Amino acid sequence: MARTVAAPETLGYEEARARVLGAVPLGPEERLPVERARGRAARQPLIAGVDLPPFRNASMDGAAVRSADLVGAGSSRTIELPVAASIAAGAPPSHLEAGTCAWIMTGAPLPEGADAVTPIEELTAVSGAAPDRAGGAVRFTAGVARGANVREAGADLRAGDRLWEAGRDLSPHDIGLLAALGAREVAVGRPPRVAVLSTGDELRSPGEPLEPGAIYDSNRPMLCALLEEAGAHIVTSEHLGDDAGRVAEAIERALAGADVTITIGGVSAGAFDPVKRGIARHEWIALWRVAMKPGRPQAFGASGGRLFFGLPGNPASVACVFEALVRPALRKLQGFATLDRPTILARAESDIDSRAGRTDFVRVTLAFRDGAWWAAEAGAQNSGHVTPQSQAHALLVIPEETPRLEAHRTAPAWVLRWPDQG
Repeated sequence: MARTVAAPETLGYEEARARVLGAVPLGPEERLPVERARGRAARQPLIAGVDLPPFRNASMDGAAVRSADLVGAGSSRTIELPVAASIAAGAPPSHLEAGTCAWIMTGAPLPEGADAVTPIEELTAVSGAAPDRAGGAVRFTAGVARGANVREAGADLRAGDRLWEAGRDLSPHDIGLLAALGAREVAVGRPPRVAVLSTGDELRSPGEPLEPGAIYDSNRPMLCALLEEAGAHIVTSEHLGDDAGRVAEAIERALAGADVTITIGGVSAGAFDPVKRGIARHEWIALWRVAMKPGRPQAFGASGGRLFFGLPGNPASVACVFEALVRPALRKLQGFATLDRPTILARAESDIDSRAGRTDFVRVTLAFRDGAWWAAEAGAQNSGHVTPQSQAHALLVIPEETPRLEAHRTAPAWVLRWPDQG
């Protein structure tokens, strides 16, 4: 028999966040080919196993020389050296005798004995010399400093250097570094499997006929896009209407097959809120009233590595609760060290209403001028409006102790996308 749903618990945003993140386990990891690991969370530190570069090499095409052989060379006293070899990238180690030079290509190993490279643009080939073969001679009109145009072994990094810690968000440049170190695979966090269930008899999928009293479902496509951006794998995405029995069955299937179950709508005080009835048998899922705007009515639970989030039904509430609680949880589950969006301090363009005792998340546009970021409200802060969320560059976070953010005062802003700089 299903239990009676307990009355919602009232708590502040910071406490809600602490409870959520405190309940999130470190999820499983997997090994991926390096070229497929971009955007994943590294699950191990990276310690270089080799020097980079692994050997001395030429940083440009030219002639490998012993700098001592060119002392005194100038326009009025040219020096010619016979060409002993032509060294291509990938060639085996070699040796350069005193009084000779060698053609050398960018990245090719510097021969033993050579200590500099003269750029090809500063050379004159004589006696039939050509860069692709030994023979002939090269005329030099200037000396060259020892070490010029040479990349020393280990100049980039040394074997044993600690390059990053577990939790790094792997960038394309990190992929390049891993490849340069010879790594074929890397241990990363596995994408959490997420089930998305939306409620509401009034909702229709985009493209369907829209009869009076119905609206298109913007929440589920938006949430699925946000989840994918956060690294999640969506195993199911369903619209269930307000049939409590159908919602309860869908929640059971989702809990059995997903790491994270997220419902949209049905957790408020309405007479037809089906999610409250659907979670009634799960004592580990609690109804919350979080002191945040938008997004006050919620549900959350964690059990056996599974997470459940019950989100409100208004678009701004879905987006803000996702950024404030769901996205950080998904990032922690994957093993990322950084859980939130990039955060800046922004100055309010004008007074922004808030309320003491509540954390306000204000959708704002950003502009950079006079050495500071400025934030302006991106339209009316109505939780049912979708346009401000599309126009916003950031969420301005007004702490609960602030009764009103006055013009020119600063607050943290979570950057959703940077404004165009054109």
